[in-house]
Amino acid sequence: MTGRCKLCPLLFGLDEDIFINGEKLILDSNLSCKDKNVIYVSQCQICVVYKGTNGLIYYEDSYFGQTATETNTRFNGHRSKFKINDCKDYEKSALSQHCYDCHNDAMTLSNFKIGIVKKCKPVDLDREESRFISKFRTDIWGLNRMNVIR
Repeated sequence: MTGRCKLCPLLFGLDEDIFINGEKLILDSNLSCKDKNVIYVSQCQICVVYKGTNGLIYYEDSYFGQTATETNTRFNGHRSKFKINDCKDYEKSALSQHCYDCHNDAMTLSNFKIGIVKKCKPVDLDREESRFISKFRTDIWGLNRMNVIR
């Protein structure tokens, strides 16, 4: 993408292996920040990363989401919620809520690495998001367990 895109520097590289709660996640390398109707993943890069006894890397704080708009537009929405003095904003994004709770001194979207997981039909977004949340257990050991105010 262009040098003006604020999301592209946060995207996982194609050569990076992504593990979430012991499961390897494969990203669709054909997708970009301009794609719509996608499932995405965000991983906090500040939180503890550890190697399990099985040799796999575990990230405690990962989040699956969906967007019907362009992915970079969706993340501009997340970015706008990182206002430390306004709980009406930061409570509307699991990512900003996580930073407020855990990294108050470093409250920025740049704490996260982003991956665009899958493109699907708009009608399938809810089902596919739920499928990834369940498969990678981010509703138990991840940011999908957070109570976000709509």
